[in-house]
Amino acid sequence: MSKHWLVTGASGFVGRAFVQSRLAQGDQVTGFTRTAPEQRASLNQNVTWVSDWNQIKAPVQRVMNLAGEGIADARWTAKRRTALLDSRVALTRDWIETLKSHPLEYAISASAIGWYATGEASIDESGPKGTGFASELCQQWEAALDGLSCPTSVVRLGVVLGPGGFLARMLPLFKLGLGGPIGNGKQGFSWIQRDDAVALFNWLNEGERTGVYNGVGPDAVAQKDMAKALGSVLKRPAVMPTPGYAMKLAFGQMADELLLSGHFVTPQRALDEGFVFQHPDIESAMLRSLS
Repeated sequence: MSKHWLVTGASGFVGRAFVQSRLAQGDQVTGFTRTAPEQRASLNQNVTWVSDWNQIKAPVQRVMNLAGEGIADARWTAKRRTALLDSRVALTRDWIETLKSHPLEYAISASAIGWYATGEASIDESGPKGTGFASELCQQWEAALDGLSCPTSVVRLGVVLGPGGFLARMLPLFKLGLGGPIGNGKQGFSWIQRDDAVALFNWLNEGERTGVYNGVGPDAVAQKDMAKALGSVLKRPAVMPTPGYAMKLAFGQMADELLLSGHFVTPQRALDEGFVFQHPDIESAMLRSLS
């Protein structure tokens, strides 16, 4: 039986791919977007696009919550921190309130591995929470789900690799042979290929699984090894270091939390419960993402 999905962040890098996967299954999708109506011609016209909660008319059975401004898109000024919180926490509370009268059956909500403490140890879903703004943002985002009454899963995503997003920002430098380690390059880099992220969401939905899952591939690497893999796929050297002090000058606290620190996260629950990754190693993920 087809379902009606509300997808927040539906026009984003991950949201577009998830929406297409649900349409392919015959589901109806309402996409929440901040894109201005006059700019929506490029969006999927098989989706009902709304920018106000009151525009949702048909009963919603399922939710995919992906909305949130890019955490690494700008320096963390006070204004930027408020925007990051509002686009996740306030928006999540808004759709939960809006859908209280709807026949909700199941919801999936994105979070991020920034929830965890950084370090060199391997982390599964039982790992300790971190400190700092990135972790607090994730903690508040997940706590906003407390008002939801239907079965829910939370996916703590790593860096999503695909034709856009993180790689789109990296490619110009790497194509010129100017990519390489950030700082000492030993910090953890936990990632997932976009196809696998979408497949994971759909697998969770099919089983109506609940609780926290790490949305990462099984091959977390050091940042310098990610750079090496990207350089190898592009057939370019990737040994040009970016000094840590330069990143701190440019990005402040964001550099300390996101660029010079990292996580080695494992998708333990997904592996234990039988999910199969199509792109389990960083090299195959890069190849798929750039093909």
